[in-house]
Amino acid sequence: MSRGSENHTDRIKELERELENFKANSKKQIEKSISKYKRVIDSTSEGYLELASDLKITSCNETIRLLLGKDQQDLINQPLDSLYDKDSVFVHFASSKHLNFEADFFTGTGSTIPLLCKRSIIRDDDPSQTGHFVFLTDLTEIKNAQEDLQQAQSRYRSMYRHAVQGMYQCTLEGRLLRANPAFAQTFGFATTGELLKHPGGVSGLYKNPADRQAMISVLLETQVVRNFEVEMVRPDGKSVWALINARLAEGTDGTTFIEGIIIDNTEKRRADEKLRKSRERFRYLANHDNLTELFNTRYLYKALDKLIGESKESGAPFSLVFLDMDNFKRIVDTYGHLNGSQALREVAKTFLDNLTEPAFGVTYGGDEFVLVLPGTGKEGALDYARQIRARMKQTTYLASKGLEVHMSASFGIATYPDDAADRESLLALADEAMFRIKTRGKDAVGTTSTG
Repeated sequence: MSRGSENHTDRIKELERELENFKANSKKQIEKSISKYKRVIDSTSEGYLELASDLKITSCNETIRLLLGKDQQDLINQPLDSLYDKDSVFVHFASSKHLNFEADFFTGTGSTIPLLCKRSIIRDDDPSQTGHFVFLTDLTEIKNAQEDLQQAQSRYRSMYRHAVQGMYQCTLEGRLLRANPAFAQTFGFATTGELLKHPGGVSGLYKNPADRQAMISVLLETQVVRNFEVEMVRPDGKSVWALINARLAEGTDGTTFIEGIIIDNTEKRRADEKLRKSRERFRYLANHDNLTELFNTRYLYKALDKLIGESKESGAPFSLVFLDMDNFKRIVDTYGHLNGSQALREVAKTFLDNLTEPAFGVTYGGDEFVLVLPGTGKEGALDYARQIRARMKQTTYLASKGLEVHMSASFGIATYPDDAADRESLLALADEAMFRIKTRGKDAVGTTSTG
């Protein structure tokens, strides 16, 4: 072989090697590009589908699987139009193939989600199409915003159509621009014209100017305020509890103003307050006597059980003072039942004025009472009962009725754990000590040890 032929052969081999290297590098570049493309598709916030020429799905990204709540096997090889409700299709551009459209897509849970479908044709070098790229955008938030806007526009259009709620527009500073008759009536104005001339504007109707500033702050931050309850005041001084729903709006000249609805919530507020007080009263009466405001026997039994448990742990005593009014029937017969009830209320007040927590008083029944003295032994209970007895004798009862009534009581004392080890025995012993005083002349203090 000649030298020229050898050189030619070597050159061919060199070119072949370069060709192989080029192919290998090109394959790596293509694989790298494909990998990068897949990462971009999977990380996009939009759903992505790739369709074959027959519009069946050949590939999808993670976003669309999450949006629809479906696995990949639920999507691959499915026709695109099997994913959405065909009756819900809204075509953005007039086209029989509607490459761009909105529709309600079925989710894996049986519900639907509104998506904007944007489809692009994939073509090879020849003019024939080989498939489609499809990007899908979640329209849920947009739909919700559109619905809110439509509702706001509807409320605005019906502003002067005999609405029962007050409707208004005002500047951020509080100057009223417009208002309907219901708004004027809520605040005691005869006409909307009279209202609009009110020198304080809507700002002057707030009882506390800081409340309006708080609402404005929320409006500026969120553009809308819902169910903002505030106390307002009419020019005649009467309070109005208002429930405000408002939003920031923009005029054609670019100025920002407030557009809102005011519901007079005064009656509901009063009813709620009445209900709250009624519930509080009900809870109060579950443990208190309605006449005297002292605790009742229901509370007494629970409290004694608790005190016995605590005394067992701490070793601290506690005492009961059982007392019964002396000759109370004579007071009722002389002054009547109403005055008798008032007298019991005033006696109970004597106890309350001289009780220091944790001591408490109980209406045991009729004209009988029990005073509970935690942490107090027998001697301390005797001193306390004598003080109460003296205070009662010093007090003139029914003075508010124009009467001068003096009353006394018989007192019996029992102490835990010295006298008894359980609730029933302790009460019975205190009652017995009181009864002995009754039988020996009344108006005195006795204990379980009194002979």
